[in-house]
Amino acid sequence: MDVTLDQLRVLDAIDRTGSFALAADELHRVPSAVSYAVRQLEEALGVVLFDRSGRRATLTGAGRRVLELGRELLGGADRLGRLAAELRGGWEPELHVVVDGALPFLPVSRSLKRFAETDVPTRLRVDVEFQEGVVHRFVHDEADVMMILGFAGDGDQLGYDAFPLPPLELVLVVAPGHPLAAGPVTADARAAFAELVVRDSSPTFARAPKRSFLGSRNVAHLSDFHSKRLALLDGAGFGWVPRHLVAADLELGALVMMRVEGPSTFTYRPQLVTRAGTPLGRGAALFVEGQIVRAEGG
Repeated sequence: MDVTLDQLRVLDAIDRTGSFALAADELHRVPSAVSYAVRQLEEALGVVLFDRSGRRATLTGAGRRVLELGRELLGGADRLGRLAAELRGGWEPELHVVVDGALPFLPVSRSLKRFAETDVPTRLRVDVEFQEGVVHRFVHDEADVMMILGFAGDGDQLGYDAFPLPPLELVLVVAPGHPLAAGPVTADARAAFAELVVRDSSPTFARAPKRSFLGSRNVAHLSDFHSKRLALLDGAGFGWVPRHLVAADLELGALVMMRVEGPSTFTYRPQLVTRAGTPLGRGAALFVEGQIVRAEGG
């Protein structure tokens, strides 16, 4: 069966205009060419598309069904043509972004929304990893962009371009009813209780987790900050969390800052990283612009 898009367009034009002659005018063809295209389509499908018994040819039931599916195919072909034109215009088929799960996700979510609302042809794929798992996924999957808590070294020398994101403050917190909430807390006092830690998602630490931030011996490894926050609220232990995730809990007194011998806050300088020397496609440029504007307070 050899059905062409041109034949389907002829069928669509006949139905919309109401006659073979008007379809021929719209398509800038002679009427005989329109009739020939319909006969070819009928022969290819093995069905009669028009009832020609009256003064005016009308679609048969089979013809109506063929027209409905044909219009779906024509719509898909038109969308494919627009996509090809957009890709030729610099839009990537897919943009792969890797984000550290400690970072605020709302700016990334807004980019997802912006891509959808403006009908950007680039598909945005976002993977959330933790700590060194971000770098592993970025390198292993050859992702386009990573948003990371800290990027060591000179970006140019390493083959990467790095752009600053807003500072990320971590706070050491515990539930108000926990024994360590009274403070001040010494290292020996902490040893009797679990430090709750989000596991580094790099395969390197799958079986042998890295030391906790405080070097605690009693450590409970969790998969994400949502689980960690719930465990903290339940008094299962103590731990470091990004302030933006627990700001409301601190304000309500559901969590309190721990008083320890050292500092109970720590600030990261996150960065957005791309590959140096590789021009950004329009999708990547749009995504990076949204994150950098946020960083600059725009």
